[in-house]
Amino acid sequence: MKSILLILGLFTTMTAMALDCESQKPMSEYKPRYAKLFFIKYYKDFKIVDSVNDHFIVTDKKLSCTTKLPVMSSKVERFVATSTTHIPFLKVFSLEKTLIGFQGVNYIFDPTLRAQNIRNINYQMNPEELISLKADLVMAYAANISSEKRLNDLRQLQIPIVLNRDFQEQHPLARAEWIVFSALFFSKDLEAQKIFKDIEVNYLKIKNEIKKTKPVILVGDIQNGKWATCGGLSDLAILINDAGGTLLLDRKNPETQYFPLENVLSMKEVPQIWLSQNTWENKTKITADPRYNRFSKISVYNNNKLLNAAGFNDYWETGLSRPDLLLKDLYSIFHPEKNLNPKLVWYKELK
Repeated sequence: MKSILLILGLFTTMTAMALDCESQKPMSEYKPRYAKLFFIKYYKDFKIVDSVNDHFIVTDKKLSCTTKLPVMSSKVERFVATSTTHIPFLKVFSLEKTLIGFQGVNYIFDPTLRAQNIRNINYQMNPEELISLKADLVMAYAANISSEKRLNDLRQLQIPIVLNRDFQEQHPLARAEWIVFSALFFSKDLEAQKIFKDIEVNYLKIKNEIKKTKPVILVGDIQNGKWATCGGLSDLAILINDAGGTLLLDRKNPETQYFPLENVLSMKEVPQIWLSQNTWENKTKITADPRYNRFSKISVYNNNKLLNAAGFNDYWETGLSRPDLLLKDLYSIFHPEKNLNPKLVWYKELK
């Protein structure tokens, strides 16, 4: 009898192990409200993440099912990042000490992180360098990896690498929602969902207060003889609209747009506010270039109020992770009579 029970037990165990992880029914799912480029399925002891053409498992337990998918840790202690947008969630969860490698350390604004001994890594994902770091996770973006084959080759070398696609999202809340993706690898995703919900609620509250009057907003500057501005479907264009502004040169495209300079300088409509979105610290370059004469009298704001010692901007680090606070900045600029945020966070008026 004992022999039969033992055989049945072994058979049950083997059957369970033969079960494919992906064929199981998930207990729940996280379908992002704004982000379009990742999706999470929750199972009892693991999670399956779908991100564009990439699929992988995240867990801190030994799997009781079979899989051909890459398996990533949910208890990361040694983290390598490649974009300043990968940093804010570390600060939210007090995980700064996990960051051991970064692509371009000078770009980091946060002084606590800059004070750490963080290794500066190669842009093109050098395998020997990554292996030597013994990272539990390397978070890259598509430009670091030339192809899907390259991604798979790095994983074959036991480098735990994933792609973060936050910069490919178009809505500002979609970019911010990638905090849930990043937090997965630190078992903080459920907390991250709540944090994102708070950001969304705050954003929508500000958006719903917008007045009907909408000042006309000029974005950009002259580059190579053309006027460079944001696309009308970009995250900045959405922020401008949601903050109660009307984007001038609103071409319906998510990419940077370039307009013939003569067309811009001969426009009948004159904007009320100009967001330069460059490195200008004051109006010196505006007054020195006669091509800007037409717009030199209007209020000019730039998003470079917070710079580190090397001149790199917190807008591209903390700012993009907090679209609700960015919206508050823009709302205050467009509607100063509301006195919503007299002390701007990332924007400043150029004098």
